[in-house]
Amino acid sequence: MEQAKLVWWTLVPPFGGEIDCQFNPSSIAISKSNNWENTTSPNFNAPFMRFAGGNNATYGLDLFFDSYAGDKPLDSANSKVIDVRKYTNQLLALSLRGAGNAMFKLPYAAPPFVKFIWGKIVLFTAVVQSVDIQYTFFSPDGYPIRAKAQVSFVQNDLIGLSDDLIPAQNPTSRTDARKTRIVHAGQRLDQIAHEEYGDARHWRTLAEANGLDDPFSLEDGQLLVIPQPD
Repeated sequence: MEQAKLVWWTLVPPFGGEIDCQFNPSSIAISKSNNWENTTSPNFNAPFMRFAGGNNATYGLDLFFDSYAGDKPLDSANSKVIDVRKYTNQLLALSLRGAGNAMFKLPYAAPPFVKFIWGKIVLFTAVVQSVDIQYTFFSPDGYPIRAKAQVSFVQNDLIGLSDDLIPAQNPTSRTDARKTRIVHAGQRLDQIAHEEYGDARHWRTLAEANGLDDPFSLEDGQLLVIPQPD
């Protein structure tokens, strides 16, 4: 089974690394919100909403770590368990400047950029917003050996130009990009086919692509998909 991981990088040494998820998450919750402004007018019952910019996307992971069955003890020669902080401290480091390796005098040494990768899933570039760790099981000598971690991430693309929240489909199953068009009052499907393809006979292509039983039943404001002609 493919193992999920967090790949991180910084502008200062050690410049990057990976954190393996000991157990793959059972779910991934992605959230994205936009800002809209009212354009009030006394002539309308409801105001038109004007797009006022998007907010950074966020996602959260619930991770579980258990070092009870570790092969080689790290805490003492006589212990049979590994301190689970071997894993959880790596998560905490994602919230520190330079992943915990930067001096305060380096102003550009921010906490790391992070990407979550799980097989074909590669989420957007983000930074850690919060880390909450709960130690739930301890060895007789007081070492934590089991923990639950909740990690929240917020989108922070390096160049600020990427809007990709999730990866594209597998190239073998990706469909061709398709054009769309808004229908205006009085337009017919054969007329649109002539404008788009130079041949009114392609109205059947439009009808099939848009699931239209009656090619003359277009409505003002209707969205049509304009596929590539065969």
